[in-house]
Amino acid sequence: MKKFDAAGAAQSFLTRHGMYYDRIDMAAELEKLLAVMEADFRENGRTGRMIPTYVGDYQAPATERTVTVIDIGGTNVRSAAMTIGPHGISRIGEVHSFLTPGVVRETDTAHFFREIVEGVRKDLVSDEVGICFSLATIPQRDRDAVMVAGGKQIRITDMLGRRVGESFAQAMTDLGMERKPRITVINDTVAAALGGRTPEQDCGSYIGFIYGTGINMCYREPTGEWINTEVATYAGFPAGDIDDAFDAGLIDPGGDRLEKMVSGGYQGGLMMCILDTAAKEGVISERIPAVLKAVSRDNDGEMLSSRDISEFCKDPHGRGRIAAACESGEDREIIAAICEAITERSVRICCVVLTAGLLRCGSARDPSCPVMITAEGSTYLKQKDFREKLEKCMAGFTRDRCGLHFVFRNVPDVILRGIGTACLSA
Repeated sequence: MKKFDAAGAAQSFLTRHGMYYDRIDMAAELEKLLAVMEADFRENGRTGRMIPTYVGDYQAPATERTVTVIDIGGTNVRSAAMTIGPHGISRIGEVHSFLTPGVVRETDTAHFFREIVEGVRKDLVSDEVGICFSLATIPQRDRDAVMVAGGKQIRITDMLGRRVGESFAQAMTDLGMERKPRITVINDTVAAALGGRTPEQDCGSYIGFIYGTGINMCYREPTGEWINTEVATYAGFPAGDIDDAFDAGLIDPGGDRLEKMVSGGYQGGLMMCILDTAAKEGVISERIPAVLKAVSRDNDGEMLSSRDISEFCKDPHGRGRIAAACESGEDREIIAAICEAITERSVRICCVVLTAGLLRCGSARDPSCPVMITAEGSTYLKQKDFREKLEKCMAGFTRDRCGLHFVFRNVPDVILRGIGTACLSA
């Protein structure tokens, strides 16, 4: 009796829809991405990509200082009071967290920042405030940043053109707070790169890589400029027709195409579209998407999430939502093979992105002085096998084929550390 070939069935299905990972020719895609990065770099941030951040070198204080650090992420806001002295960060206070405004319901800029100020009020004990803002912004020379695009499904009706630091300060005033701090605004990838720097480790350069609700990368040009690539908006990677259908149903069709193919904030919705199509074509049982949608309705419309996918991949016979919707072993095997292939596609795309950053920084050729990649984000940290697959892919392609040298480094509270470092940078 011929053994059921789940991997072959998944490959045939995804190939038919232009989504199998072998469609990502990494060498060819790297060449395309580098050409776009160079063109955007010459535009000095005017395209909304390859944005100079105006963050200079860190200036250690002569005595200990307290700064307030705030991380406004695509899912949660975190804040803390941080103490920084002549030898670096000496203390991070209790980290407070709450849901980012605009995720559950639409809001406007004034209410968005008022909710954030209210949420971080107990940490506003300093005349120095650092804000990491994960949505697309254009940094200003006065340390503020102008919001230029939404994303990650945060809905702020009138955000475009508003200044982050100015809006935060106005919210403090509106709430009767007399403190007038100096506010520094940076991007999360810049924070990751800055937070990963250590004086005791000699590295050729630094890259910040965020792979969670969204995706982005920051690297340092040979001239010293930190560049926020906003790579989420890149639309050059080959997408399939299910990618296109999924994108068409979102609040911002056509935007952030790379992010919608790989990041945690979109994985659940994309997988739901994949399973819908697979069921219609008889690849999996028709009941599976129907059961998942019924469960979503029972959970106030909550979509399938990246956590559901990772939970299923870890245990296809477990008690997770996807496993519970399956009745047959064949369905479980095919869905697991589809998830594996989509993860491999994400790995290849992320490998190309990081390789491009390593080439741009111009410091990755010396094996004795590798570039440090500080990677952060829920998808990077928690998606089953992702980190191992990415490092293996980069060992074969980035190091062996392209001759580039790098090390991955995980730093606790790296974003908060990077925000504090930016506050005391030129």
